[in-house]
Amino acid sequence: MPLEDVQEVISMRPLTRVFHAPAAVAGVTSLRGEVLPVLDLGVLLGHSPAGFGATADARIVVVREKTGKKRRAGLRVDALGPLREVAAGGLAPPPSTLSAAAAELVVGVIPEAPPCSVLALGSVLDSHLLASVAAPADAEV
Repeated sequence: MPLEDVQEVISMRPLTRVFHAPAAVAGVTSLRGEVLPVLDLGVLLGHSPAGFGATADARIVVVREKTGKKRRAGLRVDALGPLREVAAGGLAPPPSTLSAAAAELVVGVIPEAPPCSVLALGSVLDSHLLASVAAPADAEV
């Protein structure tokens, strides 16, 4: 995900499950007094739901849209890799071998070894896997 979409990274903390929420919603937590929805990035990419803090390296990446709806959420990840830079040539197109779920979220690939998929924050927050929760028309995620 582009660094400008990342607000901060926090350690895994207890999450409160949300009744009738889809599997992609791991739960909610409090971040400095505000409710933060935490999404399971693995589920959004087409995998099974992970347990709460299933690995010692699990973290919550707090992301925020800079423009548009300015939504904010936490993304539950198993671990963080090093920051990567995009070469002057830009991103390579996503491979055709991506699952349908991942293809909806990936905008391109950093082709230098090891290859790395780059996600679009807006696509993550607009995922149809989050839409199964009925919310009032004026509510924001």
